[in-house]
Amino acid sequence: MTLARSLKKGKGDWSMNSLRRLAQAYSTTPWRKQISTGMLILVILLGVILGASLYLDVTARTLALGRAIIMMENEITEVEMINAHLRTQLGILKSSAMMEKRAIEMGFRRIEPEEEVYLIVPGYVPLDQTLISSSSKKAQSVSYSLPPIYTQSLLEWLKSKLDAWADLERGSSP
Repeated sequence: MTLARSLKKGKGDWSMNSLRRLAQAYSTTPWRKQISTGMLILVILLGVILGASLYLDVTARTLALGRAIIMMENEITEVEMINAHLRTQLGILKSSAMMEKRAIEMGFRRIEPEEEVYLIVPGYVPLDQTLISSSSKKAQSVSYSLPPIYTQSLLEWLKSKLDAWADLERGSSP
């Protein structure tokens, strides 16, 4: 007797026999177990595939960013080398030998000391008087003194700290 027949006969009440038969019908069908096992395997396989695809996506993005960083670092290095080359060329062009050579090519010549002419401009106050008077005065030596904290060695500093600590301990005990 099936479930539908038992419901029609028994005015809608469920008997214990009909429930047992229903449970037995579901438990004894092997294809249902096979389908549920197959679905479980498919769900696990789908999870593994999703995890692997996520891993591959993150890895691909990381590699692309790594390549971009390497290319940018190479560009920075190349620009730094070009800048260094240009600074070298500028230094060569600004050297006194090159400046003198270019000045001679342009028609300039060196003057003799007796040809020098200085103009006094009324109202002009030079920015730095030391440049004018530096030829008549000797250079003065400047001495710098560093505070002892910068000239003290690590062992000297440690000894002074230990002495201060020992003095503090002696002062606090009777």
